[in-house]
Amino acid sequence: MLLSTCRLVALALAATAFAHAQDRAAIEKAVLETSAQMTRAAENLDVDRLFSFMLPNDRGSIVQYGNVLQTREQALAQTREGFRGIRSVEYRWKRQQVTVISPTVALLVSEGEAHMTTEQGASFSRSFAQSLVFVLTDGQWKVLHAHQSAPLSR
Repeated sequence: MLLSTCRLVALALAATAFAHAQDRAAIEKAVLETSAQMTRAAENLDVDRLFSFMLPNDRGSIVQYGNVLQTREQALAQTREGFRGIRSVEYRWKRQQVTVISPTVALLVSEGEAHMTTEQGASFSRSFAQSLVFVLTDGQWKVLHAHQSAPLSR
């Protein structure tokens, strides 16, 4: 009888672990899809669509290259300014890793390159890394905080 009880407990624990792994995989997939939508918005130079994925935050919405943009509104204004004069942008992701923190919070850490062309026709590329804190809000994954930086020259 004890052996049967132990087997049942072991099966229940295995089933729970499997369910958590499935949940984790579903969250990872959803976060990566949201990130892909954000990338498409940025490549379309649609700053408003890009920021539709950003939650209001007045405690450090985005950190870009050492500058803290305290609010979502400040980050939106700076991003609009940064896209001014850009004809096209393309992002190439080298790595994207999702860490599921809870059923409603996930961290996406990415490395990539942005290839941009100005309205005058000049092209340049920039390697960067970013981390995004996603929060599940009303059934949608939204970014609460973003941090972007460029590697130091060697």
